[in-house]
Amino acid sequence: MRKNIRIISDTDALRHKIAEFSQPIGLEQMDCLTESQYSKNSLLAMVKDWNLYVEFCVEKGVNPLPASATAVRQYVERLATKRKYATVRRNTVTIGLLHRILSQTDPTTNSQVRNVLTQIRLNKHGDAKQATPLQLHHIKRLEKLCSKSPTIQEIRDIAICYVMFECAMKRSELKSLVFSNIAVNGADTYIQLGDSNYRLSEQACRALTQWNDLVAVQEGCVFRAIDKHGNIASNPMDDSSIYRVMRRVGDKLGVSALSGQSLRVGAVKELAKQGLKPRDIQLFGRWLSPAMPYQYLGNVEQAETEKIVFKTIKPWR
Repeated sequence: MRKNIRIISDTDALRHKIAEFSQPIGLEQMDCLTESQYSKNSLLAMVKDWNLYVEFCVEKGVNPLPASATAVRQYVERLATKRKYATVRRNTVTIGLLHRILSQTDPTTNSQVRNVLTQIRLNKHGDAKQATPLQLHHIKRLEKLCSKSPTIQEIRDIAICYVMFECAMKRSELKSLVFSNIAVNGADTYIQLGDSNYRLSEQACRALTQWNDLVAVQEGCVFRAIDKHGNIASNPMDDSSIYRVMRRVGDKLGVSALSGQSLRVGAVKELAKQGLKPRDIQLFGRWLSPAMPYQYLGNVEQAETEKIVFKTIKPWR
């Protein structure tokens, strides 16, 4: 969703902010500038991007704000020698955003920068690694490994795996899942996501019930943080908590490179095994197009074709 951040136009405020952001900054400064419209993880990435860019400008003896197109082009070229295209692109988005907020000409729209980004994208096409899929046989093995006196953390992690897998759930949907999204009808348990209802399997229902029985007040978020003493918090999990869940699961199973997307990728592969076509999987997983199902199933060419529909061609300046 596009952020509606106020553009700073007051001369004195601009002078102060340009001086402040012409040197390395911290999380609070970025949060203040962007009016608290980004998550903590997004802010951490933006701070890292900006500080790397400022460090480059100091080394070259040029101004970070306002930046020249040549300086940004050189920075992008250097960054591309050791980073993936997605990281390079994210860096340029951060640079452009801060210039716009501070009423400066956005150097990333210059043809120099645009051309080099296009070339980097072509050179690095396909360098992004897909998350390792976590499938049903993995979850069952995890459940077996934790069957003897499971900890509170293990009970929660298994429930998370089942629910995310059977609902092809995103991290954001997991974090925002509340008890009112769970409906019980006789022996069946359903999860409501938007306009869709997902009936859980017997194993998933059992895992979720085992976790819910540990939550004293069943209001608000379903899946919550657990402190080092084993106490269940009232606040929802954040992205870093979900990342740690996947890392623990991967360690137990001996599977590397698991991420918050692993269960969604695993769900796509399972649905395909059941005979569903990519467009059916798109509807099941609530995607806007079948691009990601195609990509997760290894049909990169068709995935790229589907993505074109959502690409906006910006005017040259």
